[in-house]
Amino acid sequence: MAALVELIFDVPRLEEKLIIEELKKLGLELKLTNVKYNPLTWNDQAVDLSLIRTISMQRAAYSASIREALGVKTINNYKAILIAGDKIFTLSALKKAGIPFPESVVAFNSEAAEKAGELLGYPVVDKPPIGSWGRLVTLVKDSQSLRSIIEHRELYQSQLIKTHLIQKYISSGSRDLRILVLGEEVLGGIRRVAAEKDWRSNVARGGRAELIKVDKDLETISLKAAEVIGGEFIAIDLFEEDGQYLVNEVNGVPEFKGFMKVTGVNVPKKLAEYVKGIVKK
Repeated sequence: MAALVELIFDVPRLEEKLIIEELKKLGLELKLTNVKYNPLTWNDQAVDLSLIRTISMQRAAYSASIREALGVKTINNYKAILIAGDKIFTLSALKKAGIPFPESVVAFNSEAAEKAGELLGYPVVDKPPIGSWGRLVTLVKDSQSLRSIIEHRELYQSQLIKTHLIQKYISSGSRDLRILVLGEEVLGGIRRVAAEKDWRSNVARGGRAELIKVDKDLETISLKAAEVIGGEFIAIDLFEEDGQYLVNEVNGVPEFKGFMKVTGVNVPKKLAEYVKGIVKK
């Protein structure tokens, strides 16, 4: 009997379509679960493995936890998704493992946020602990600008959005490195460079991507970061500063179409082969 692999998603992006195609090529029986239209229960049909590919971090973590309660292997597991999806949890895990990252301060209200700006010295980067694609991430050049940002964030109901992760601005902050890790293998790396009128390097915001050679130090820190987070398919974002690599963020449900275009690595094929290797054991 063929192994049954489930793909859990909410929006079928190009990545999910390519993963489906490669899984079918390997002869794996496939179950597609769109959680926008299909409820999950703790009594669902058992599968051998669930690939968690929702855009929403909460949906991803909840879906993984429900499947894990049934004894199902998940990629990634819910703990890894939660840690990667919250920047404060990520930095705490990195700190415990001795992995360097930009100098950072957490502030839970406006008064603490202003003190954090003074503590680090300007310019700083202010961001909420959750979110992707550079949303609500702001380069702050002085205390007056920070107060304005704080006032706007205070209008949100969510305590998560009112929480400030304030980091010392890295001089190379308009460009960063993205490394894709699968299991114990680094699939490759790209440098993301911000668009002309933006300082954020996110490709989703118009940044461009360039191929890089992954040296031994970059490979080592990326694999260690993935191990610390606990995920098997992870994207690691890093800065280069004074000859040192600093981990900035981690993505537990990585997009990879831009990565594939630059590196030529067939990521969905690699992922499908990795999945088949697990379910055939």
